[in-house]
Amino acid sequence: MLDTIPLKVNPNLTIEINPISEGNDCVVVDNFLADPEKAVAYASQKASEFSSAPDYPGVIYPPEALLMDEIYRFIRKKLNKPLSFFRGSVRFSTYFAMASLSPDELTCLQRLCHTDPKLVKGRRNIAALLYLFDNPALGGTGFYRWKETQAILDATAIAQETPDKVLPFLQEKFETFRAPASYLTQSNEIAELLHAVPARFNRLIVYAGDIPHSAYIEEPDLLTTDVSTGRLTLNCFANVLTTQSADE
Repeated sequence: MLDTIPLKVNPNLTIEINPISEGNDCVVVDNFLADPEKAVAYASQKASEFSSAPDYPGVIYPPEALLMDEIYRFIRKKLNKPLSFFRGSVRFSTYFAMASLSPDELTCLQRLCHTDPKLVKGRRNIAALLYLFDNPALGGTGFYRWKETQAILDATAIAQETPDKVLPFLQEKFETFRAPASYLTQSNEIAELLHAVPARFNRLIVYAGDIPHSAYIEEPDLLTTDVSTGRLTLNCFANVLTTQSADE
């Protein structure tokens, strides 16, 4: 059974560092898995078990932990230096995902970039995203810099208390929210696009979760929940102890 076999990392992968902003890089790993089709086959086996998630613009499925053993080992041992974290005390969580919502179905905050906030002083979240689809038009990942941090904090707080008041709040402040809904793919008055990584089959990108980021989807009409043609990704999150003294 595929769900009892760990996915194998390719010994002949290539690693490139893409600068995003001062002190922040995205690690791009091409040809990451030795047999990426096994990951797709596994997701296909579990297709009926994918379900919607509150904050994700599509459907997700959490794989069995054994499937991820070698991937977790790679992240701990090969990426700790470029991303400045200690190998020990890493807490992982992972799910397969397919972005599938049309722009009109997105929440207000899903129309923006987002961060994975630090929950504990001295720790940070590292995100690792593996593209498992052939069509690059389904979209890669964009990285941003907030221009209106306080307004986004206010909008997030409103969303938690009174969700129906978020859109009027944002429409009053920003022209972006008076225009038709869309996925974020360019700079606007709220965030500046710093860098975009194109999607490529079997490409892994790894970055600090406190960098504002979002799926870079220019053709949302292509999105589907069909594993064979959809925007299938493997999303891995590592909560790590940072080696950067400024964060201690």
